Amino acid sequence: MTLPLRVTVAPERADASPGEALTFDVTVRNASDIVEHYGLELLGLPDGATVRTEPEVAKLRPSETGTLTVRVTLPVQPPAPAGTYVLGALVKSRYRDDVSRCVEVPLQLAAVEEITVRATPEVVTGGRTGRYTLEIANGGNAPVRLYLAATDPERRVRPEFQPAWVDLPPGTSAQALLSVQAPLPWNREKQRQLTITATPDLPGAAAGTGTATFVQQPRFASKFAKVAGIGAAVALVAAAIAVPALVVNANKHDDKTPQNGAANAPQSAAAPPPAPSVAASSAAAPSASASASEAPSSAPASSAPPSPSASATGDGARDVDLGGVGPGVLASDAFRNQGFLASADPGTVIVAGCEDARSVAIVAGPDGRKVLTSSSADDPAKCNTVPMMIDFGADALGGSIKLTPLNPDTLEMEVAYRDLTREVKSDLAVADASGHGGIDYVLVRPRAATGGAAPAAVALTGIRIGPLR
Repeated sequence: MTLPLRVTVAPERADASPGEALTFDVTVRNASDIVEHYGLELLGLPDGATVRTEPEVAKLRPSETGTLTVRVTLPVQPPAPAGTYVLGALVKSRYRDDVSRCVEVPLQLAAVEEITVRATPEVVTGGRTGRYTLEIANGGNAPVRLYLAATDPERRVRPEFQPAWVDLPPGTSAQALLSVQAPLPWNREKQRQLTITATPDLPGAAAGTGTATFVQQPRFASKFAKVAGIGAAVALVAAAIAVPALVVNANKHDDKTPQNGAANAPQSAAAPPPAPSVAASSAAAPSASASASEAPSSAPASSAPPSPSASATGDGARDVDLGGVGPGVLASDAFRNQGFLASADPGTVIVAGCEDARSVAIVAGPDGRKVLTSSSADDPAKCNTVPMMIDFGADALGGSIKLTPLNPDTLEMEVAYRDLTREVKSDLAVADASGHGGIDYVLVRPRAATGGAAPAAVALTGIRIGPLR
């Protein structure tokens, strides 16, 4: 039996992306022996697509051929889901329901990527840690798994995501928690710009990005910097007044003829020797002290404060006596010449009343020894259980470290390596950090108390630093 209708479609298949326009030419041949009026309907289109046919009706005499042009516009927003659609070009008679023909046309709709990342709040101000809520949205037309990451230009921020990845169908969104940690600045506010990425697991797919700012308050309040600046200005003015007076007195002294060599001997020769450090006092014998009091030293007296003493070992490591400074609250750079800085870090463990305690101090231990401990800025006896940070900085990375606590088995040490890995050491020692690129900083804190006991004070009597090999 001869079909009364013949239909062909060009092109026979199509590839497109959301928002594109497609054109199909549908050729119809009237194979019947009567005049027919044919209409066209395009089936199986994605939701939101629009269709226009020109002309709307083809009037054909027997054995006559006509062409209907179909223009299809695919939606942009929301985009239709990616995949393969089978369209049907259905041509049928307007007057006879039994006369129709449908030709299938495959349509491949490409996937589009539209990943957005937004952080709330955009700016977090804090100490060593900060927290953001992320809104990740998939505005594309394909399901995707997104892996989350965050970086800063200095690579000093350590991010942690909960969860670390999200699965998003097209047109959906999800939330994630971003926690960040970074070393505290010493005396100036630090703004760290974060770039947050959500990367699809598809090869070559573009990642969605967002930004956030982490503002860190300094370890030492700005008022201490102001006091230091005022002190320096006062010292400069005093020097400007004293130096001319000394020059005048020296000129007058030179004009006089010396009468007696012994009478004109430098006054510094009669000055008493400088006071020994605590460590030196405990090691000196009584006879040596007596002889020192009888014979004046020829070296001039020094008014500089004592600095930490250090002794080198055979393997290049240095033993630093932390009790060689103080007593009282220390300046932020008290140990700078030994290659590290020390401060309290209240952001890691909450201690009531010590939220702003960022100082360290030298205090007397139960046995009378001087120890280095965390403290508040105005009272060395307060906030001694706040964790202590020992920061080596980028220019003085430690290759090994061993801390000597005042009381054994009361502290633990979290080690942050240069390769951004971490580990907790209960023995307060790292033998070799070269495999991690060196030690960035360590955080010393009390061990978890048991049985309701109060946490131990963070108190150190010594530190050994080894070079990075």
